[in-house]
Amino acid sequence: MMSMTTPFKVAAVEFNPTFMEFEQNIAGAAAMAEEAAKNGARLIVLPEAAVSGYIYRDLAQFLPFMDTVPGKTTDAMAAITSKYNCYIAIGIAEIDRDTGLTYNTGALIGPKGFIGKYRKNGLNPSDVLWFVPGNTGYPVFETELGRITMIICYDDTYWEPARVAAVKGCDIIAYICSSDRVLPQLGAEAAGKHSTIAAVQHQCAWNGLAMVAADRNNAETNPTTGITVTYGGAASIWQADGERIAHAASTNYTATMADQGVIIYGMLDPAKFNNAQKATLERRRPELYSDIAFYRAPTDSAASKTAHTVRAAAFQYRIDTNAFDDNLRRCAAMVEKAQQAKQTFDLIVLPAFSFCGPVTKENAANLAENALGRSVQAASDFAVRLKSHLVASFIERATDGLYHTAILISPDGKIVGQYRQTHLDPALDGVLKAGADLPVFDTAIGRVGLMLNDDFRFPEASAVLALRRADIIAAPVSWSGEYGGRLQDAAGLFDHPYASNTMIFWYAAAKTAQAYTVVANAVSNGVMGSSGIFTINPIDSLEGPVIGSVDNEEIVSASFTTLGEGSWMNQTKLIGGRRADLAAPLTFPLSSKALAAWRGEAGFVIDAWAAYRQ
Repeated sequence: MMSMTTPFKVAAVEFNPTFMEFEQNIAGAAAMAEEAAKNGARLIVLPEAAVSGYIYRDLAQFLPFMDTVPGKTTDAMAAITSKYNCYIAIGIAEIDRDTGLTYNTGALIGPKGFIGKYRKNGLNPSDVLWFVPGNTGYPVFETELGRITMIICYDDTYWEPARVAAVKGCDIIAYICSSDRVLPQLGAEAAGKHSTIAAVQHQCAWNGLAMVAADRNNAETNPTTGITVTYGGAASIWQADGERIAHAASTNYTATMADQGVIIYGMLDPAKFNNAQKATLERRRPELYSDIAFYRAPTDSAASKTAHTVRAAAFQYRIDTNAFDDNLRRCAAMVEKAQQAKQTFDLIVLPAFSFCGPVTKENAANLAENALGRSVQAASDFAVRLKSHLVASFIERATDGLYHTAILISPDGKIVGQYRQTHLDPALDGVLKAGADLPVFDTAIGRVGLMLNDDFRFPEASAVLALRRADIIAAPVSWSGEYGGRLQDAAGLFDHPYASNTMIFWYAAAKTAQAYTVVANAVSNGVMGSSGIFTINPIDSLEGPVIGSVDNEEIVSASFTTLGEGSWMNQTKLIGGRRADLAAPLTFPLSSKALAAWRGEAGFVIDAWAAYRQ
């Protein structure tokens, strides 16, 4: 199929269905979709459960308002897509008449009619009242606009849906959402706030994909239960290079059932489908990711049994090239400042190349030290002085080459463990060797995993740490803005809004691993600071994030309690809810026949790698 080479218009439709009015909603959704098509939109995305409404008392009450897929809704949309030569993605509460099973489904319709469906895998505590888990995998559909996948609402909790689609060759995410606040019937969890639409950026940013994200923007009341929920609005459109090009306002809490939907438009540029972040797919390390294919729930002996209250700090200071003594002096000054202020920490993270300074192809060999060299000795001294666990990084000279190594030291100055960077920075590829493991270490403050620099470009890295049950991720980095970018959240939906200089990948790692993430970056010399402590429930948690400045030397600190017990989401719930079976292709060697077979099959085939097919 020939693909578009010139920019084309897309639309995210905030359509608000009327509760218990199936036929009326089909007509209303079709009217808004046709308006977008008349205005030239080639891809039109509508919300989740767009023709049924959502907050039913139980399955019996919901059933009369469900549709088959294909069915009445897709037929109505096909009349529009045929007339206007466009594509529509829409959320449908689906009943399979043959089996009687019900699914939360996305349907894709094109100029020639119904193309295919995706049945939601990431079911939230409300979904499980009405829907069974999907059985379509994460399909990718070939269209003239590019390869399209659909992701539905709470799927956003997990990093796998967008990643699996990206590895399969996706270009565009149609994000179909009805992002509401937590339902009161869920008990204590309802005390928190919840919104999947609030920060969808990581889905496209981590994978180099364009995205059209639709939501509802009104309130919905079920008169048989008295429950009312408010939907978040905040529809958005994203270029594949990470630029947000359109954004609807977030819903305020005076919203009513009568609030009108809106349509936002943007121009997607196919020239941006090939970009630097998508290119990292070829640098993945599947041999490190085997944990991803294993189901680690409902019980996991590796998981921490006890929550720990941790006061963590990221030391953010200037680090100069080829200036070990000066860098050490600046760090020592921060240590002394903390001592004088009687600040106590349980975990301190220093920036990457903590004392040796920035590493280049030219100076790497000269900066290298043995495993117990000056950097480790200095870090050990600081850990003892501050009676804290401490993480630093240096260039390690080993018998088989040079590594960028992070070291974790206990408050008594002993080495707890080390980690060698597994996903190398491109500028140092060929100079440094890549590590061969993503270890997690037991400590008195919980289980700690380590990451360095470009590791953050690969969601698999933080995912493996989560599956190995890291409570905390500690990350020395040296980031100058060469990848990622700032988090663009939906203003008004966060209890504790993030700073404008929040780095999206650091935020996303904490969210999708459900591990508190402490990142230390340097300042000056083009390095962009923004160190932070990233909490596990950034939208609905009572724990606010703490982000450092871009320019200033400072100690960025916060306290948190690990495990997230009683929260809407925590690591145990995350791992219990993920679909390990569908993530298996992410663990296949890049040269494997199984991966090639899976990539080459139609998008809805989820078992193309199975041995019985050979």
